[in-house]
This record gives sequence, C-alpha cells and structure tokens, in this order.
Amino acid sequence: DMYSLQKKIQYTLIKKDTAVICALITAMHVLLAPVCFYFNYDLLSRYHIYAATLYAIMIMLSKAIPPLFLFTMCDLETLSYPFIITFTVGNDIGSYILPITLLAYLFMILASSEKTKYSTIIPASITIISVFLFYSLDYNFAESTKTISKTFYLLHYTLYSVTSFFTIIFICYVIQKKLFRFKNKTRIKNAYLNYSATHDSLTKILNRRKVTELINDYSTNPEYVNTNFATAIFDIDGFKKINDSYGHNCGDIILRTLSEVITRTLPEHTVFARWGGEEFLILFAGNTENAKSILEDIRARIQEYSFRYSNKAIKITITIGLSDTDKSYNFSKMLIQADKNLIKGKQNGKNQVVTSDMQEVNNEA
Repeated sequence: DMYSLQKKIQYTLIKKDTAVICALITAMHVLLAPVCFYFNYDLLSRYHIYAATLYAIMIMLSKAIPPLFLFTMCDLETLSYPFIITFTVGNDIGSYILPITLLAYLFMILASSEKTKYSTIIPASITIISVFLFYSLDYNFAESTKTISKTFYLLHYTLYSVTSFFTIIFICYVIQKKLFRFKNKTRIKNAYLNYSATHDSLTKILNRRKVTELINDYSTNPEYVNTNFATAIFDIDGFKKINDSYGHNCGDIILRTLSEVITRTLPEHTVFARWGGEEFLILFAGNTENAKSILEDIRARIQEYSFRYSNKAIKITITIGLSDTDKSYNFSKMLIQADKNLIKGKQNGKNQVVTSDMQEVNNEA
C-alpha cells in the first residue's frame, strides 16, 4: 500500500544519508593516517588505515546493511578513538567533537522506522556516557607526559573540526529536506482530504455536502443579498433499467461521462453537483437570465450523445426541473420548487425542462 511504499522510500533515503556520513569520516581517516605516521604515531596511523578500510567496506555494503547497524558501528568507532588517542598521546585532541555531532543524526534514524524508534536510545546513551568520561577521568599514563607537537595538535584538531562541521551541515541539510518533504506530504494529504470531503468520488464533481455549504454561505453572506439565484434538479430517465440491462459498471460510466459532458457545457460561476444517486443539481448564481436555454442545450446534448459501454452505443435522456429566480434567502423554496417541477416532468413524458410557468399553463389548461 501507499504507507508501506513511503516507509520503504524513507528507509532507503536513511541508508544513503548514513553512507554519506561514513564517507566524510572515511576521508578524515585517510588524511589523518599520513599525519600520524609523519609525527611517529605509528599505532594511530595504523588505526586510521584500518578504520578507513572498515568504513569503505561498510559503504560498499550499505545497501545490505540496516542503517541503524551502520550508524551504530560508526558511532562506536568515533567513540573508541578518543580513548585510544588519549592512551597514546595523553590528550583526546578534539576527537570527542565528532561523537557529539553524530547525536544529531539519531533524529533521522528515529524517523525512519517504528522498529528503530527505541533502538536509538542505546547509541545515544553510550555517546553521552563516553563524552562524560572524557571530562571526568584523569588519565595518568606514561606517554601522557610527552609533549604534543603543536603542529600535530593543530592538524589533528582541524581535521576533526572540519569533519564535524561538514557532518553537522549535512545533517542540518537532511533534516531540513525531511521537514520540507513532511510539510509537502502534509499539504498534499490535506488537499486530498479536502477534495474527498467536497467532491463525489465517482463523477469528480461537487457533492451534496459541499453544495449545502455553498448554499449556506450564499444565504448568510451579505455580499449575495442582491444576487439572483435559480436551481435546477435533474436525473436520468430510466436509469434503473440501464443498470438492470447492462450492469452497475455501465451505470457508473454513464454517470461519469454525463458529468464530464455537462461540466464542459455549463458557463462560469455555475455550481454543478451530484445531489444523490442519478440525481444532479445545477445552481445558477447571478446568471439566471439564460438558465432555461442553457438547460435546454444540456438536455439536447445528452439526448444526442452516444454513451459507450462494451462497444455498445447507449442513448439516454434527462428530465430537468427548474425553479423560479429568487434571492439567496429563499433556497429552501427554490429546491422544493425545482424538485416539484422535476416530478411534473417525469409525469408528463420525461426528456424535458420544466419550469413553474409551464406548470401554471398546464394547470390552466
């Protein structure tokens, strides 16, 4: 489903982000190896070579390695080095900066999966405890009394600082990118929910709920006090027979196609909605003078149109009931009037547009 696909994509992105951070740390180790060798720290030089090799292998296998495992290995390595260099030269020389920087990355791992939600507590706790030890313990080793070369100190500290800087910049970029994706996904989801709440799922036109909201707005908004309105209600003649003869799938296609044809025919500022079943509503707002002629045009178009289903041409007709023109505060009256005219049209042979004037003439006759 869509949720699983989104989680899969998110999980893949986390893997790529972790691989990039590993690549940054690999580059640092590659640069530090000759520096340590030059200043006769052979143990540290070998360590950086082994670490760079380990990271290179992890990057190559990153597609197969879970991102949390990859990050945990990365975190443990960056935590072990400050202890090693402290034992070796008597000073961590800024190597604690990188583990602190990596704590921010846990936010990305945290968001990747429900499964990793609580697993991140372990590397985070290890990092915090280890950094605390750097400050709390006083290492008194034989080599700690050796004087550290200022050049080595500067180079080592700079490489760790630069790596940490670019790592935090990358983490900030990824978090910002994820926030943008989240906001965009939320916006799209809200737009979809709003569309689903206001449109008919089959015909893609407004539904009864939305039209009711519009009518309430027209009725209460002072802006429409002097606006003339007219409502028309129509349905498909003999629609049940079509469903019985060709099946409900055919009926759905006819409803959808009919909606498309009428939408293209109606003028601007005209509300068109599915009122219920095969019944539709058209609301004229301020353009009521030509309402009857527009409806006659729609009726004729539907009568002439050939609806296709399973290579068969199906002809249908519609009967339309049109209300009198009135003000917005009389919508209830207009809807009742349109519905009565629709019923009258059904009784008088269908396939016609019926107005109250026509009813009065028929009653006089």
